[in-house]
Amino acid sequence: MVTIQPFQRIIAAEIDGRCQNIRYRQNQFHRLQSVLVQNIDLIKDAIAADSGHSEEEVRAEICLAVKEIRTHYASLDLKKDLEVEYRVAHGKDNTDGRRGVGIVYVVPCSHTMFFSVIAALSAAIAAGNCVILELSKNTMALPAVLKKILPQALDADTFAISEERPDSAFLERTHVVAQNDSIPLSSSTLSSPISSKTVAVVDRTANIPAAAEALVSARFAFGGRSTYSPDVVLVQEFAMKEFVEAIIQRSSKYLGGQNGEARQTVVNPRRSSSGASLLDAAHKDASARVIVSGSEWGVVEVHDRKSPLLQRKVSEKVLVLHPVTSLDDAIDFSSSMGTLAATYAFAAPAAAKYLTQFIDSYTSWINHVPTDMLIGPAYPTNQPISRETRYSTSSLQIPRPQFVTETSNTALIREIISQSTKSTDAWREALTPLPSIGQAEGKRIGFFEQGIITGGVITLFSLVGFISTIGIYGYAAVRRLRA
Repeated sequence: MVTIQPFQRIIAAEIDGRCQNIRYRQNQFHRLQSVLVQNIDLIKDAIAADSGHSEEEVRAEICLAVKEIRTHYASLDLKKDLEVEYRVAHGKDNTDGRRGVGIVYVVPCSHTMFFSVIAALSAAIAAGNCVILELSKNTMALPAVLKKILPQALDADTFAISEERPDSAFLERTHVVAQNDSIPLSSSTLSSPISSKTVAVVDRTANIPAAAEALVSARFAFGGRSTYSPDVVLVQEFAMKEFVEAIIQRSSKYLGGQNGEARQTVVNPRRSSSGASLLDAAHKDASARVIVSGSEWGVVEVHDRKSPLLQRKVSEKVLVLHPVTSLDDAIDFSSSMGTLAATYAFAAPAAAKYLTQFIDSYTSWINHVPTDMLIGPAYPTNQPISRETRYSTSSLQIPRPQFVTETSNTALIREIISQSTKSTDAWREALTPLPSIGQAEGKRIGFFEQGIITGGVITLFSLVGFISTIGIYGYAAVRRLRA
């Protein structure tokens, strides 16, 4: 373990509140963006070497990362910041006052690491924090590049890189952004769901070709290693045949040609998964059927819900399909997997609403897969989602409101305690019944009432029929006696 001595400058800057100055943060953004642009070719080569991604995928990751910088920089408004700062001086409440959490310790994930680092770093800077970035020693190319260029851009008093994890005593005074599961979680940890599964549901009311296109792309893009790549696709059994045909067509088109099959044979040894692949396991599973496959990719249909193929988090270019009998069946099976990282519901609006309402998922997407979400870490759990950036600045800030004016509650309690003439009125008002909810008297017949009425009507008709029959036979008997 390292000692806290290397980070004394960071601690001093936190105490000084240096990062609270908006001009300072703006300058940090300019320097960061400038050094990245100057070293863009070096960054591109390192990402390609580590990931084996296509040139287009590498460009997409870099563009999205640079956009994070631009978006967070644009959120820094000097005029608004000054207005907030001087509210109290002008006799106004500062109800939404906030400041940075202090020191943000970032543990990046290896999947699309460049974006993952920049997304967390830019959010932390915009929120007014010092940052420590953990880049452990390994054989990947990108960490070495970042270790070289980031210290050139950012102030050494407010930014540092750690090759070893500090002890728990130091981490307790930081706000940890954990993008993988290698660090113990605490109340001050902003964590992404790493092992949680992502499930797609394709109902028979869905646009089948569009669903197939979106899910094939989501599963095979960026090496299939994204948290948001679908781990299993639950297909309504009546739509399975059409969906499989669409999947075969889309997967062949997606993986064929110049950017397809030839590229899939190039596998970076540092990024490949250990052990037997899911595709190998599918060939040996009696309940599985390999629908179509190629080099390092495939589409598999699994029928047995106890199959290990449906229990694992997929990190390969293998799309797993499983039939369901109904929306409720899909909900029940999804619920058995715990809280999901994401749900993709491909269905008519009413059916999609029903699915996403009852499937427990951190986030749900209707009739589309957000391609940008395949890059970087998953959204942190239990935090409001920003669709413009991966981390919102508010998630790395703490509320510090300032109040000048009294509330009605303050006046109320003061009146009661001082036994003023208004205290009796306040007591009487407190005991007054709540206002009516305004609901009209129930005139509709509910489920149970309908059952009671139906039963009563049947009984009544039976009784009337019985009495009528007795009457007829009685009348006939009386006539015979008279005759």
